[in-house]
Amino acid sequence: MSFTTLALISIVAMMGLETSGEPIGVSNLCVGVPDGYFVRDPNDCQAYHYCRNEIATPNKCPGDLYYNELEQLCDHQDRVMCHVCLEKTGVQILPHPQECNLFITCSDGASFVSQCAEGYAFDRNTKVCNPMERVSCDKEHCPEEDNPNEIVFLPGVERCDEYFICRAGTAIQTFCAPGLYWDAYNKRCDVKENVSCSLY
Repeated sequence: MSFTTLALISIVAMMGLETSGEPIGVSNLCVGVPDGYFVRDPNDCQAYHYCRNEIATPNKCPGDLYYNELEQLCDHQDRVMCHVCLEKTGVQILPHPQECNLFITCSDGASFVSQCAEGYAFDRNTKVCNPMERVSCDKEHCPEEDNPNEIVFLPGVERCDEYFICRAGTAIQTFCAPGLYWDAYNKRCDVKENVSCSLY
């Protein structure tokens, strides 16, 4: 076999190993996952996939239940921390909606909640954990118990049409209808001209 032929085979082999940089898709959610395991869908808090022979079969929780991958079952929203990343490529670091020492990492559309070291808090301006005394953190918190006469809302962390509804101490990610933005002052969705949002 000539040197030229070997070189061509090597180039073709290397081309086959290149990654596309595309976000995590349904087709590869089950790669390396044991048969019979259910994985959550990175784009939908209610959706999950059954893995068999590294093939993902989609399913969805009934009603308004979210999929709890740790417990391997559909669960109440207030028992599941689910954040759908709006950017599907690259890495974004976002503040947690409630806790100063937590932050959310979005990696190619998949979200992970992380915690700063003890004595540190997440600085939304520098997007790193800094000593607490250097971080301005005046986050609202969801009450542990719901008041049926008062719905508690928290502002979004990623986009201006995002907001959170508190339920049993958990902040549940929600979005305004297309074309509307969350008005944190009046606690409602409104047209862009009427909303002051620092996330534009």
